[in-house]
Amino acid sequence: MSKNFFEKHSSLVLIAINLIFVLLVVWVLSINLFQDAPNAEKYSLYNKLEYSLLCQGKRNINLRENRPNQLKFKTPPYDNTKKYRFKIDENGFVEPSKIHENPDLNIFFFGGSTTECEMVDEPYRFPYLVGRILEEKTGKKINSYNVGKSGNNSIHSINNLVNKVAPLNPNIVVRMETINDLSTLIYEATYWNKNRSRSNLGCFSKKDSVLRSFSNEWIESPFRDQIFNLAHQERIKSEYHKILTMFVLITKSIGAKPVLMTQANKILKNPKFEVKKGDEKFNATYRELYASFQDIARQVAKENKILLIDLEKEIPDDDNYLYDSVHFTNEGSKLTAKIISEKLKNYVSH
Repeated sequence: MSKNFFEKHSSLVLIAINLIFVLLVVWVLSINLFQDAPNAEKYSLYNKLEYSLLCQGKRNINLRENRPNQLKFKTPPYDNTKKYRFKIDENGFVEPSKIHENPDLNIFFFGGSTTECEMVDEPYRFPYLVGRILEEKTGKKINSYNVGKSGNNSIHSINNLVNKVAPLNPNIVVRMETINDLSTLIYEATYWNKNRSRSNLGCFSKKDSVLRSFSNEWIESPFRDQIFNLAHQERIKSEYHKILTMFVLITKSIGAKPVLMTQANKILKNPKFEVKKGDEKFNATYRELYASFQDIARQVAKENKILLIDLEKEIPDDDNYLYDSVHFTNEGSKLTAKIISEKLKNYVSH
């Protein structure tokens, strides 16, 4: 007696049935059936489960910091044979960090990856090295902390300033960041956005999925093409001015001296610099806005009568100091530390 199709291919049939069942379950979980109020946006059972597990039904402030007590080794994009030791202390500061239990002075450096200095050897990271140079010059015991975190913009610096640094008796607070602020505002229009990677808040509505990334949200951004709109340009410049002023005033309110720095870069003098591949008009406008944001840092420092360290003018824009458009080499970080130390010497001596 000959076997029927199921008997001949029983394994394949069972696999197909199971696959259809799994796909059906996934489809059911993804249907937007639920809503919290009449006329509210609907969400799926999957969204609800994801939100409950990750957010426990609550929103929270997103303290973007390096995970405390981690150690890893970073390989630079320009040399896969090189590894940089990257260690984070128990408070989320890039090491080396705390040197003295009872320092005469605490200095904190805020910013993104250009402050973080992942691809710089530990002794040469400028936030740390500034402390050592100033100790040698003044004879004082100085702790200089690296609060940098890749991707951080100024709203993240404010969160870290208020929630992490304020209780640590800061004497001097130094901030350097331009490119992350500019990119966030170009693609999101405001610091108070719902971008999964860069938002000020963590956990949004049940409708939002954590599977979305920074890059694909930028690609889908409705604001990206407004870069050519002069009114939009003025709005994001105003946002940047506002957030820098906020950072300065909060720093003063906790009894520390704020210092602003422009960002060393190879962007402004490089006509081949690209953000959007092959789009010369977009890239040229981005460069113009980047220059404007650097000027806003100068303006805010002048308005608030605080020290500005103009790294854009002080650091040569060549490969010896910057291995890409904005990130320091060892030599660039050492030169930066020397410049900052000279500028801060009077602050530290008094």
